[in-house]
Amino acid sequence: MRNNRKNSRRGLAAVETALVLPILFILAMGVIEGGNAVYAWVTVQKAAQRGAHYAATGRGAETGTRLADIINTTQAGLTTLDPAKVIISVRSWPDLSATGDGIDNDAGAPCQLAEVAVLYNYEPFTPLVASLLPDSIPLRGYDRKVNEPWKPCD
Repeated sequence: MRNNRKNSRRGLAAVETALVLPILFILAMGVIEGGNAVYAWVTVQKAAQRGAHYAATGRGAETGTRLADIINTTQAGLTTLDPAKVIISVRSWPDLSATGDGIDNDAGAPCQLAEVAVLYNYEPFTPLVASLLPDSIPLRGYDRKVNEPWKPCD
């Protein structure tokens, strides 16, 4: 009788492992995917902050390259992400209330409000988790700064 009880429990550990291991594997893949998505979002946010900081300085206003310089500075913070999935926009408002849509493709004059926004379409890469998520997840980052008075404010 005692020998019969041992035989019935012999494969129990293997069955428990077979049931728990896939769940642990999916959890691990979810953590990896989540970590990668957070990394991409932080990168997008920091690049937008970097671009807005550069926009506030007014560099390139005299040479007419200010908008291109702002976009290049923002792109420099996105080197680890796929550039084909990134959209950078720059806009400004004549006052600090930022009402309305603002002026697209304009970094503003001194003492005006400038915004740099980055949109990155994140695509999940782990096969198990990617099947549970949408094909593309938009990650947005933006920052607004008041332009420095590099010449007298209006």
